Amino acid sequence: MKRVKIAAPHELTVIEDDTPQPQAGEVLLAIRTIGICGSDLHVYEGQHPFVTYPVLPGHEVCGDIIAVGAGVDPTLIGKKAVIEPSLPAGKLPHFGEGRYNISSDLRVMGFQAPGAMAEQFAVPLNRIHLLPEGFSDDLGASVEPTAVAVHAVRLVSGIAGLRIGVIGAGAIGLLTAQVAKTYGAAQVTIADLDPARLDVAMTLGLTATPQLQAGEYDVVFECVGVQASIRSALLACTKGARVVVMGVFGKDASIPMGIIQDWELQLMGSLMYTGDDYREAIRLLGESLVRVDCIITHRYPLAQAEAAFHKALERGQAIKVLLETI
Repeated sequence: MKRVKIAAPHELTVIEDDTPQPQAGEVLLAIRTIGICGSDLHVYEGQHPFVTYPVLPGHEVCGDIIAVGAGVDPTLIGKKAVIEPSLPAGKLPHFGEGRYNISSDLRVMGFQAPGAMAEQFAVPLNRIHLLPEGFSDDLGASVEPTAVAVHAVRLVSGIAGLRIGVIGAGAIGLLTAQVAKTYGAAQVTIADLDPARLDVAMTLGLTATPQLQAGEYDVVFECVGVQASIRSALLACTKGARVVVMGVFGKDASIPMGIIQDWELQLMGSLMYTGDDYREAIRLLGESLVRVDCIITHRYPLAQAEAAFHKALERGQAIKVLLETI
């Protein structure tokens, strides 16, 4: 079978690999659609802080169960499913049950463990979520990034009625803004320097601007991961506001600590999701409360993965690039 391998920064190839066989407690997926996300691009560019090469990427995936291992119900064969790629291990945080997304020895498929940017992929049964009948491949590949948005928004208690700012109108930012709006935010404004992305945001019914106004927002979601964006997020806050960091920072950033203290700001991180976030993402997508039709901008066959990565790096043109096996 074909699968994508990133041997080193800027060294991506589509290789021939052995077709996997499901072991006990596993299912085998025939992968249909795979999204390329910002973290995949960080790996490709050598900017991801938590990987060791070579990397077998792929975590935004949708596929069909075509075989099962011992101990798994064979009636699952033929069902469409998505992968929750976190592999929690080690100690769980003592202050929050169920927060396995920040377990001490967490690994993630596509980063610290083999991923599913391949024609077939074997995965433990407890790492999949079945999709409802009629759920499209596009929606399936969008469950994982939507769960990222759901998790971040749920970290903010009492979001209804608040003024929300989002920095970055890439896929994660656009999804986060939609989830916040769905959950009752009084106002959602998304900022990006790319006019084309701002047009997409407005198509989704969001207020869009090149830069958030200073001192205007009760919560700001930072979805870029660079020095300028975290500074802009902090300066956009009202006193007592919260900043949720969602972007992956390839480099350390300096921030204006004085206003964090003086304005009593809360700076918090958001990592991935849990199963509850996945189930909520499936609901929001299935009920059309979150749209992805105008976020998906390009499609490539798996064999053209390198070209797809290059297109995804053209951030003025592409938002979400999908790889397809069929």
